[in-house]
Amino acid sequence: MIDSLHGTLLAGDADFAIIDVNGIRFRAEIPASTARELPPPGNTVTILTRLNLNPNEGNFQLFGFATPVERDCFDILTGISGIGPRKGLLLLSQIEIAPFANAIISNDVKYLSRIKGVGQKTAERLIVELREKMVPYSAPAEKSASSAPASGHVRDAIDALIVLGVRQHIAEKAIESAVRELGKDAPTQELIKAGLRNR
Repeated sequence: MIDSLHGTLLAGDADFAIIDVNGIRFRAEIPASTARELPPPGNTVTILTRLNLNPNEGNFQLFGFATPVERDCFDILTGISGIGPRKGLLLLSQIEIAPFANAIISNDVKYLSRIKGVGQKTAERLIVELREKMVPYSAPAEKSASSAPASGHVRDAIDALIVLGVRQHIAEKAIESAVRELGKDAPTQELIKAGLRNR
């Protein structure tokens, strides 16, 4: 089992990192949150890992994470029947862990079903299977603004960005910034415009 990699980052993108460890080059698939933490190529980096055998392709897949919490949540997601490592990584790339945990605990099917690849039935199953497991990763509502219910026009602005291809957690942050800039009573269209600038 490879627990972690510590070496020189040779290349990194939104979904992978190549790390040289004493002359051996490892390629790890990573979530978007880890990609944002990578230093420029040429710098020393440490990532936590999970090694998985893909029985269909007959090869090993290496997954990397910036924090223990990311890796823990990857393990939790992939422990659900029907969610393999790649789907688990896709889900992890779209969420912020504390708001996601809060949504699970509060039975927020609407929030969960907006995640790409998660419909209403899957959202309901996630709630049933993950409610107790996600408690340690939740945050008080006042400390997790993106998990709080949004007013109608703010929610509409977030939905509009998602329709335009912006990932959910990025859309929520962008509209939160827009609300701080324009005020909570700003028209939906103005929030969308500001959100696109702030994403």
